[in-house]
Amino acid sequence: MIDDLDFYQKDMEKIQKKLLNKIEKVLAGLVVLDDAGLAQAFQQIDFVDDLTKLGFPALLAKVKGKYDKNVVKNFDVLTAAQRTKQTVTAVTAIEILAILDLTTISSGVTRYANELKTAMFRGLLTGQSSSSIMQGLTETYGVGRALSSKQQVALLNDSFARFTRTTTAKLFEDVPEQKFEYIGPDDEVTRDVCAETLALQGEGLTADEIESITPVSFADGGGFNCRHEWIPV
Repeated sequence: MIDDLDFYQKDMEKIQKKLLNKIEKVLAGLVVLDDAGLAQAFQQIDFVDDLTKLGFPALLAKVKGKYDKNVVKNFDVLTAAQRTKQTVTAVTAIEILAILDLTTISSGVTRYANELKTAMFRGLLTGQSSSSIMQGLTETYGVGRALSSKQQVALLNDSFARFTRTTTAKLFEDVPEQKFEYIGPDDEVTRDVCAETLALQGEGLTADEIESITPVSFADGGGFNCRHEWIPV
């Protein structure tokens, strides 16, 4: 079964909780400011910087570690004879794909911080109480919301799963005779196309056979958030 970023949600929830606790303390001083004071405070407050101090870079490094481990795992399976110049180039291309995924995560965190700041100052400018503002922020941007929502975690895991399958396909691109096994759960939520592929693969399939015989694809598996992967046999 393909790995996922199982630690991400819990770690992100801890960061969100710390940030909202800090905001709650800061709000007490902000609600008494006039418009000029709020304008000055708006320039000084930087939630992106706060998220950095609260541990987001460390979380991103853990995610990167998962990506790096995946590349190494696949590369180590290749024999010395299979490791061509093209394979080395492929590793570089794969690393670029990983960087793009990590950049997307960082961009999402920056957007979250800016939206959180905007929502807070909107409440202040319209004269809401600190408790009312905090309630709104918690409901929209709190633990289990936004960056740590089930939907966001599913998107991240899907992106990582596609990266995993793409890595395998790319590294064995110059080994057309290599056979692969489709592995993962076969339970009540398994897609029909995945169950069919699990049943028909026999002793393994080449990349060409996977694309021509099975109802799934090498890179996409059975679709969004597929829990299966192709491993070399």
